[in-house]
Amino acid sequence: MIVKTGPEFTVYTVEEFIEPRRRLLNDGRLVEFSEWETSERTDIAGDIASRFGEYRKSGILDGEPFEGGGTKTIQFVRASEGWRIAALAWYDQP
Repeated sequence: MIVKTGPEFTVYTVEEFIEPRRRLLNDGRLVEFSEWETSERTDIAGDIASRFGEYRKSGILDGEPFEGGGTKTIQFVRASEGWRIAALAWYDQP
C-alpha cells in the first residue's frame, strides 16, 4: 500500500504509483530529478521495522525548476527472502 496524505489524500497500488511516474520520466516532462533524505530514524522489533524520514527534492518539470520536501514513513517486514516493504506513506510540505 502506498499513501499520499494531505489535501490530495490518495491510496495507490504499486502499479498505480509507478505508471504516472514512469510516463513523467519517459516523456521528458521531468528531468534532473533528485530526492534525498535530510534526517531519518529506523526502529526494528523482531521481524518488523519502521523508518521515518524527512526529505528534500528538486528537478525540472515541464521546463520549470522546482524544489520541495516532506516526510515519509516506510513499514518493513522480514520475509524468508529478506526485508520487504509492506507500506509507504508520505506528506509533501506545501
